[in-house]
Amino acid sequence: MSDLIRTARRGAGLTGSQLADRLGISVGAVSHMEQSERRGTIQLDTLRRALAAMGQEIRLDTVARDPYAPFTPANVTDEINRAIDDDRPEFALRILTHAASMIAESPERFSRESLERRPSEIGDHRWEQLFRAIIGDAIPDDRARPSWAEPTRLPRAWYPFGHYASLKSRAKESTPERLRKLNILIDERSLSRA
Repeated sequence: MSDLIRTARRGAGLTGSQLADRLGISVGAVSHMEQSERRGTIQLDTLRRALAAMGQEIRLDTVARDPYAPFTPANVTDEINRAIDDDRPEFALRILTHAASMIAESPERFSRESLERRPSEIGDHRWEQLFRAIIGDAIPDDRARPSWAEPTRLPRAWYPFGHYASLKSRAKESTPERLRKLNILIDERSLSRA
């Protein structure tokens, strides 16, 4: 479903323990709420109560069904979080690169609002920066990029697929310069095949 609780908690600078104190529950219960939200099984009242404890409100609305909706940053964020939670980084990269290609190839299908709206972030900070770089670059230059699309440099080099020696070796040689400057090392072929 989403990652609103964890994103709001981090945005407020709260630990799980601090949020638990505000809600009068255990740290484990906060963790369970965050996990059930990502799985889409959280009760709406529970979500509202957790967000209210951090000074946030949930906003529900409806939109017309759109075949490009799955490729909006908000929806892609949720899908990547699920793939990472399931320890499927290759699938997370495939989701990311496919969405970026859809945005780059059909920018007229995406409203400014659909590109700006992003109620949650990717739980892994490294993946969040890769997301910002790839999706941000896919948004055409003639449109203003959302403020969330500016990545920050990682403190040390990160190889998303560093457990594969051959990919790590290729990444050292063929990482696109924009990603290299961010300390994200992933070879061009992995980006194009995903």
